[in-house]
Amino acid sequence: MEIAKKIAKRTVALVILKVSGVLAAGSIAGVELWQSALVAAFVGVMEVAESLARAYVVDGVLDEEEIDIAFASSAEAEVARSKKTSEL
Repeated sequence: MEIAKKIAKRTVALVILKVSGVLAAGSIAGVELWQSALVAAFVGVMEVAESLARAYVVDGVLDEEEIDIAFASSAEAEVARSKKTSEL
């Protein structure tokens, strides 16, 4: 149960990260803010879910390191995207 709490908290943080990066871009493109936020949140959750599923399939166990890698890869990708968007 402790792992589930940790994953849930980190997922909320990732959703905030994803949504904040997409809102400005969505408004520029003429997309409703709530639609941009919803799509960004969905994509963020699915990226982490995919990484966690891949790690689980390998050995049937999710350990701390695999969870850290799943969230770190999604967060790093979002930070890189945000930097690229701000440079434009």
